[in-house]
Amino acid sequence: MTCLGRAEGIEEPEGILLSIVIRRLGRADAVSFHALRLEGFRLHEREFRFAPEDEAGLSLEDVAARLARDAVFGACDGDALVGVAGLAFSGGAKTRHKALLWGMYLRAAYRGAGVADRLMSALMDEARGRAEMVTLTVIHGNARATRFYERWGFVAYGVEPRAVRTSGGDYLDEAMMALRLDANPTPSS
Repeated sequence: MTCLGRAEGIEEPEGILLSIVIRRLGRADAVSFHALRLEGFRLHEREFRFAPEDEAGLSLEDVAARLARDAVFGACDGDALVGVAGLAFSGGAKTRHKALLWGMYLRAAYRGAGVADRLMSALMDEARGRAEMVTLTVIHGNARATRFYERWGFVAYGVEPRAVRTSGGDYLDEAMMALRLDANPTPSS
C-alpha cells in the first residue's frame, strides 16, 4: 500500500517543501512498515532496544496483526513511508489507564523539519480519552530523543541499568519516561 493521501506542506530546514501526510497505518501497510523498522534497527542499533534479527524473524502476518492491534502512525512523503511511531494500550484491569509509546523512527533527512512533532501529535490525539498516562523508554544518553520527549512533557522517572546488550557486547542503560496527559498535552517551546 502506498502512503498517498491528503498532503500538508512543511518546510524542511534547507527550504525544500515536503508534502508529508501523517496517517494511521493498517494491515495493508505491513510490508513498508516492516522495511522501515528494519532500516531503523540496522542504521541505529544503539538507539533501539530491539535488534534487526528480532524484527526480521517476524512474519508479515505478525507485523500486520501488530498494526491492527496497536495505534501506529506513519509519516508519508508521497508514496514513501519515512517515519513511524506506535502506541500500545494496556488491557489489564489495573493498567488500562496507561499506553506505551514504542518504535518512534524518522529517516534522517526528515529530522528537524517538524515531522516528529506531527507524529507525536497524532499519538497524543489517539491517547487522549483512552489513557491517562503514556510511558516510553529511551536509550540513556540519546540526548536528541530525550530532549524531544522532554519538550512534549515526558519526565524521566528512572534508569534501568544494562537494559540492552548490543551485538558488540556493549551494555546500554534505558531511561524510563512518563507523561500524564492531563499535565502537558502539547510541546513546550
